[in-house]
Amino acid sequence: MTVDQAKDIATLAAVIIAALSLGLTAFNSRVEARTSRARFWLYLRNQIAKHDEVHRHLRPGGRWADSTGPKTPEEWAKVEAYMGLFEHCEIMLSQRLIDENMFRDIYACRLRNIVANESIRTEKLMHRGRVGSIFWR
Repeated sequence: MTVDQAKDIATLAAVIIAALSLGLTAFNSRVEARTSRARFWLYLRNQIAKHDEVHRHLRPGGRWADSTGPKTPEEWAKVEAYMGLFEHCEIMLSQRLIDENMFRDIYACRLRNIVANESIRTEKLMHRGRVGSIFWR
């Protein structure tokens, strides 16, 4: 075997190793992206669950389902915090950081419950809200 043949074999081996490394890196990147996405959705679920009291009040059959809505400043603060979380989601949706279809599949009912409440709709979405808000989609 000549020196040139040895160099060619070494070069070929290096190319094969580099190609395998690139393939493995691409595979790991996809797995990590999927894992990160799943972690994010679980985190978002956890953040929204912190507002479960407001959600339960707004659900059909809940204390505010008949559009009576919150009465005390503390109740309004809880509603505002809940709606604020969805406003952050709206920003992430507009920046395409989260998948709109998945978000809609998971959380559309919660948004509908907010909009369905006349007291909240009138006070927070019409008087002080923004046109084009996530609550009107």
